[in-house]
Amino acid sequence: MADVRVPHLRIVPRDPAPAQTRSPRIRFRPIVQLRDGCAFGVHAETEFNFEDACRPSDMFSPSPPSAAAWLGETIERIARLAERMGQQDRPISLTAPLAALADPDTPMAAEAGARRSRLLPQEIRIDFADASVCALEDQGLERLEAVHARGFRIGLDARRGWRTPMGVRARTIIEAVRLDPAIYRELGTPVSRLEAASAEGVALIAENVHWRDAAELEKLHIGFALNPRADS
Repeated sequence: MADVRVPHLRIVPRDPAPAQTRSPRIRFRPIVQLRDGCAFGVHAETEFNFEDACRPSDMFSPSPPSAAAWLGETIERIARLAERMGQQDRPISLTAPLAALADPDTPMAAEAGARRSRLLPQEIRIDFADASVCALEDQGLERLEAVHARGFRIGLDARRGWRTPMGVRARTIIEAVRLDPAIYRELGTPVSRLEAASAEGVALIAENVHWRDAAELEKLHIGFALNPRADS
């Protein structure tokens, strides 16, 4: 019997591609002023983050995953999606990988990602985790300044805690802080810290809140919210 070959036939795995080989889906969530509901930009939320995409074995690879490259590619994808969707609200914020701040290539990679798209760095705010800033101690602010020098806006992701000192130097580059009020209350963060940051023009953005929480949040000097839920 002749050997029959079907060169075009290939096996397609039923399982979805691992996170390492596919790009996360992106959705835009509005950021609004609680006082009047006016838009204050949008947040680009990814289906999964850099940490989710990495396997422990990747750390032993000759070419381990790059947080800087991930950030640059994500910026490019977000910018192109915003253009296709006609998303006009600015700035567009995104969360940086935890390891991005420690990577000296991050400023260059982020700028390259923006350059490949049609979005200016000034239209993008990169939110770095409070934990990553504190972990680098004195170098933390230097790394933020390096990204800011490329034209990007800088935010602080303090949803799990806020320990970054907000001195003059920090307030010069950090324009927004994302908070989870429930976690904030558990940690006992002093209201004076929120008041001082707000007074200096830092936008405090609450997550996981309802519109009905606006009055209570105002007492905490939190004037913005990410996609607040409708009151039931």
